[in-house]
Amino acid sequence: MLTVRFKRTPLRVLRRMQPKAAQQIRARILAVAQDPSSPGLDVRPLTNRPGFRLRVGDWRIIFDMDATTLEVLAIETRGDVYKPRKRN
Repeated sequence: MLTVRFKRTPLRVLRRMQPKAAQQIRARILAVAQDPSSPGLDVRPLTNRPGFRLRVGDWRIIFDMDATTLEVLAIETRGDVYKPRKRN
């Protein structure tokens, strides 16, 4: 099983969303951490940047993983997650 780490922003999003949706997202992230190659999880590599995408209803989880760690980079709705952002 991979170790799951969250960046500050996705953790804040999880805390502010409805509890049922947050629980579903956490469960799917843990399922990916247990078996990243499972075909039923709808995990796909991103095309224009490094990382992966996990789909949970209308939410998208952007993450990166290596041999030991799964790091959640963003949790946003499907319309907003792929828009380029000005990074500081």
